[in-house]
Amino acid sequence: MNAPVLGGEKKLVPFNSTSFSAHIPELDGLRGLAILLVIICHYVASAGHGSLGFWPSRMLDALAAGWSGVDLFFVLSGFLIGGILLDARDAPHYFRAFYLRRVFRILPIYYLWIILFVGVVISGLAFLPGKLPVTRQDLFRVPIQLLFLQNFFIGMPHFQWVWFVVTWSLAIEEQFYLLAPPLVRFLSSRSFVVVLISTLAVAPLLRFLLFRYWAPGTYFCAYLMPCRADALSCGMLLAVAWRQHWVRELLRKHAAVLRRIFVFLLLGVATLLWWLAHPINLVTVTIGFSWLALFYGTLLLTLVSQPNSGIAAIMRWKPLRWLGGVSYCVYLLHDAFNYFAHAIFLHAQPQIYNLQGLGVTLLALGLTLAVAAISWRYLEKPLIRLGHRHPYWNGAPA
Repeated sequence: MNAPVLGGEKKLVPFNSTSFSAHIPELDGLRGLAILLVIICHYVASAGHGSLGFWPSRMLDALAAGWSGVDLFFVLSGFLIGGILLDARDAPHYFRAFYLRRVFRILPIYYLWIILFVGVVISGLAFLPGKLPVTRQDLFRVPIQLLFLQNFFIGMPHFQWVWFVVTWSLAIEEQFYLLAPPLVRFLSSRSFVVVLISTLAVAPLLRFLLFRYWAPGTYFCAYLMPCRADALSCGMLLAVAWRQHWVRELLRKHAAVLRRIFVFLLLGVATLLWWLAHPINLVTVTIGFSWLALFYGTLLLTLVSQPNSGIAAIMRWKPLRWLGGVSYCVYLLHDAFNYFAHAIFLHAQPQIYNLQGLGVTLLALGLTLAVAAISWRYLEKPLIRLGHRHPYWNGAPA
């Protein structure tokens, strides 16, 4: 537990010696930023806007890099979930508490979304034959979604794609939840850090091999969990580092250096922007994903180590924190709501090049936020409280 790391006198202290899992408001805002980037990608960059002219259209195309909000979610998940596991690694109810809390947080709303899909398909077949683009084969998608295997089976008809495509990242998260707890529980501190650093190195190599040799022309290099494990590992590595007193002191004394690193990584993102806006390419799958993990990891570290900074103040902005609170439901619904709103009102694909398209897009966003707010208040928040009735430690308060 106290094996030295990277030489010298600095050592890894026992992870559970102090609890660092207290609520950090800036990270709510960071989660809000992540979902805002995804919304911009799907509602603006992915919508029809060619009629606006060459340069306006190209500028909006660049916003497609907002998909990287998913990578920010991965880094955040690694930091927060990893931190919880590190603090509770010796708890007597370690596995039971973790998985029950995840079940109450993730499954109810996700399975309700699947049930709604089944209801729409069956209703379309029974009452509106030929009116909705659904078939009996759509029901075969349900077991894949229930078992979180959608990142292995990405190819699907358009209706399924609209409803479920965003859930590939949820599958990665669930697979991460299966692997992370035993690694934290059973590996020594030193071995765990070695695994995380190795993952940072291996993930881009695996993406390259899949992209170039093993599965060219597919999305496996972007959608398989091992291929995106560098972002999750980056977050977990930051969780380990943040629990070391010497790391926090180093960050306090050299705050300006961290800001310079952040600016350097931001300039790198700007340099890679063309490739990031068209993500399945050699540059993005080798350098881009890893660069984003480091960039968002540095942003996260800046927020937790410099709470008085201007960027931390932005992340504490109440609307952004609220958006972060409802981000899970927003993420599940937003793309489908946008598609169906345009299909119902304009009988067209999502578009923003005229006032009608812009109005329907804003309507879809408003409906998404309204449903997410209701879901959070009356479903998700009460379920989270139920999940937290299962403590990690004997005698711990619920």
